[in-house]
Amino acid sequence: MYLRFFMILFIILVSSCGETEFNAGLENRLTAIIDMAPEPEVYGSKVDFTSDEHIGGCPDSEQVTLDRWTDGSDDNTHYTITIEAKDYFKSANNCYDWDQSVTSQELVRHQLRIVIYTNELNEQMYIAGSRYLNHPNYPSNNIVAYYLLENDQDGDNNGGSGIEYYGYDAELDVAELDLANGLISGSFNATLFRGTPAPSSFMGVDNPPNVDLFNPPLNDYVQDADGDGYGDFHLTDSIRIEDCIFQRVNVINNI
Repeated sequence: MYLRFFMILFIILVSSCGETEFNAGLENRLTAIIDMAPEPEVYGSKVDFTSDEHIGGCPDSEQVTLDRWTDGSDDNTHYTITIEAKDYFKSANNCYDWDQSVTSQELVRHQLRIVIYTNELNEQMYIAGSRYLNHPNYPSNNIVAYYLLENDQDGDNNGGSGIEYYGYDAELDVAELDLANGLISGSFNATLFRGTPAPSSFMGVDNPPNVDLFNPPLNDYVQDADGDGYGDFHLTDSIRIEDCIFQRVNVINNI
């Protein structure tokens, strides 16, 4: 009798200690909150981001790409994880039924791209990046986050340029990388800084005196005017990507 009891207890304990499936967010989608504060009160401080649904001939609006980079030697190989997503349709959240209803953010069109550099790939990973680390010329853990606000709620596109934001301060938590089935799940958060000139009337734009833009592709970095050895990020205009969740998103495996 006691043997049977302990056998049942053992089976229960083993079952409860198994891997927990990651099921936050929406399956095959990427969701996030874009905190645009400070910004004009008419817009509110946060904008929803939900990658557009892949139905009815609509393109796949979220994907993760894995690449391997090497100079030919075993000790100089690294990998990149590139996460890309677009949110162009708000109500029905797809290109097929986009005109069936209207939300307060209907005209907002935005996209994001996150590139993670790592020395190795594992089923579960935590990777952090910092503004004090530039894009490396050698394998190193690093993150570059990019967000493009193409249209604001008024349909303004800033003369066709939109507004670009870049950032290195980020955290990625990969809960599950399933290479066999080509799927990935996890979460992401980041702080980004505006790199595009824009008037304060544009959604999310704050122009304090002597605002310093941050646009690494143009070699436009935050200056160190006070000479303390660090960029004066208090003079920048920032946003946050918060509560970013990607659940069972398709992986393009190039490794």
